[in-house]
Amino acid sequence: MQPFLEPDSPRVRSAMEANQVEHMTYLARSLPGAIVKDTPGLLLVDSGLPCNTFNVVCRARLERHEADARIAAAVSHFRDKAFPFAWWVGPDAAPEDLDARLSAHGLANAEQELGMSMDLSRLPGLTLPSGLCIRRAEDEHTLADFARVVAANWEPADPHVLDFYARTAHVALAPDSPIRFFVGYLDGEAVAASECHRAWGVAGLYSVATVRHARRRGIGAALTLAPLLDAREAGYRTATLQASAQGQGVYSRLGFVPQGTFREYQ
Repeated sequence: MQPFLEPDSPRVRSAMEANQVEHMTYLARSLPGAIVKDTPGLLLVDSGLPCNTFNVVCRARLERHEADARIAAAVSHFRDKAFPFAWWVGPDAAPEDLDARLSAHGLANAEQELGMSMDLSRLPGLTLPSGLCIRRAEDEHTLADFARVVAANWEPADPHVLDFYARTAHVALAPDSPIRFFVGYLDGEAVAASECHRAWGVAGLYSVATVRHARRRGIGAALTLAPLLDAREAGYRTATLQASAQGQGVYSRLGFVPQGTFREYQ
């Protein structure tokens, strides 16, 4: 049984960001050609693929006197390769003017998400929409279905997402993997996905996605609940996630509460 983290405890926010950082690095560390630079004050992940889903800079805890030089080095790492990347600024990022410094280095605030946490004892039961079946990925075929749903978030679908999960499947599906992948099949078609990364005492929810023609049927809600119920059964008591503006209302109704903002710069 994992410890329960009170929603107003600073430990929740710390665990949430630590979970996100591990989620960004866990599979990348096994990817041939990938680079993970885990240094004091900054983490850089270069997947070796031209995809800003998997190329990230995060966990900035920079001293003011070094911040601009460290930012410039990280930005140059990706620009020299002509690779897109995302710089995530969490609630505890430093220095306090990091956003302004990133803007000065030519990065733009592309998205803002709300960090949220939930007491898993408050989860409602799961009722599946008609025709929906949810499976946990335990083989490469189901993991590929997960990747196809996630890739469909882009138009056209991003082939690098498929490549990433195909090349890391041996780690993603290993018995000791902290990540569980879920796929929703509507009348046999893979239409929704989600994943749960169990680390730092919390169940981190990621990659909740539904293909366009299957939306507004309660399928996304089902793919949110399934991994959280699975985590609760395994002894987890607290869930965390980063919610887009569109998803915040859905998660609030489930019982998630705000824990600070995460901003994405590109």
